[in-house]
Order: sequence, then C-alpha cells, then structure tokens
Amino acid sequence: MFKTFEATKTHLTELAEIINKFKSEAVQLRLIELIFAGAGFAQSAAAPRQEIAPPAKVTKSKRKSRTKPTPKADDGASTKKRASSGSGPVATLLKTLEEGYFKQPRSIGDICSHCEVNLARRIKPNEISGKLGRMVRDRQLSRAKNSDKQYVYTNV
Repeated sequence: MFKTFEATKTHLTELAEIINKFKSEAVQLRLIELIFAGAGFAQSAAAPRQEIAPPAKVTKSKRKSRTKPTPKADDGASTKKRASSGSGPVATLLKTLEEGYFKQPRSIGDICSHCEVNLARRIKPNEISGKLGRMVRDRQLSRAKNSDKQYVYTNV
C-alpha cells in the first residue's frame, strides 16, 4: 500500500491539526481535495468531481416600518401639548412648591425624603434634579451651597 507507512501517518496527523483549525467543513473538504489532487491521487472516472459551492449568505430580514397616521388638521387640538396631570416626580415637586415647602432652604435629599414621608411618593434625586435646575433658571427658586457643599433650594 504505502512504502513508508509511519512517515505518511505522521504527515497526516500534522495535516489534520492544520485542517481542523478551519471551522467550515466545506473549507476543510476543499483543502483535502486540493492536497490529494496535488499529491497525485486522482479521482476515479466513476466518481466525477463535484464543485463545492460557497455557503449561502445569511441575511437579516428587514422589518417594514409602519407609518404613523397623520393627525387631522381640524382645530389643532390634537397637536397641542398636554399639561402633566399625573403624580410623577415633577408634578410632585411642583406641588411642594405650591404648598410653600421651599420657604426654608432644602437640599435635594430633604426634598426626596419629604415627598416619601409626607406625600407617600418615592422620588429619586436624579428624577427631579433637572427640573430643579430649570426652576432656578426660570427664577422660581434660588439655590446656594450649604456648609456641606450641597445645593439648597429656596423660594425667590
């Protein structure tokens, strides 16, 4: 069969390590075909050579976007911005302003704990910090730093 069986065996073992590094079986088979064809092992006439097609590309299906219905231009009421009617963090902050809570200087932590204890509304500081900044810019509140280097908010 083979004159140098041991040498061929070691060559095939080394070759197997290299070929197995490729993940695609189609690539592995094509490499083996090329190696054996180059080594003089021709295929028999009974088994014609088959072309190996590259793997088909997998494409993602694109979603069709739905168009939003255009608002009717009747009286412009549908395009108006509605005022907040809920009890969200900003509405709760405005409620405390109306009640006169900011007559004394209050830190953002004081505001959050007041809302939690007295209004049964848990508010995180990051939920109202933006609104407090806008209220300072709009001159609804003023702010200064206290001895702990924290901002405190009071009525103007």
